[in-house]
Amino acid sequence: MIEEETTGRLDFEALRGAIERCEADVLIGFYSEDAELRIVNAASLDGPAFELRGRAEIERYLCAVCDQQMSCTVEDEVVFGEESIVFDEMCAYPDGTLISLRTTLEIAEGKIVRQTDVARSARHDERIER
Repeated sequence: MIEEETTGRLDFEALRGAIERCEADVLIGFYSEDAELRIVNAASLDGPAFELRGRAEIERYLCAVCDQQMSCTVEDEVVFGEESIVFDEMCAYPDGTLISLRTTLEIAEGKIVRQTDVARSARHDERIER
């Protein structure tokens, strides 16, 4: 259920489109210069997280991710807070592997200042062919 389309002037529908089209050059424009990106593996929440600091590091990461052969879909259930957005994303790879992400964005002045992704592999029986 989408309650609103923008939080702190961030255009979520434009962000969604860039995610689903894997457009790294568009995605990086949503991040502040000192943004932080943290990726946690749900299977080992106590383990070390993959962390990036600053727009330049995040840009290199986004370019590498978006260059992969995969399709991504932002699920319809999006929760908007005053300064945050939480949503689920499903990424499908050509071999049928599915990766689910729970993304939490912290927004300030219309830019992403902190992003935390909790990644989960889908069960083998949920694999799809694309």
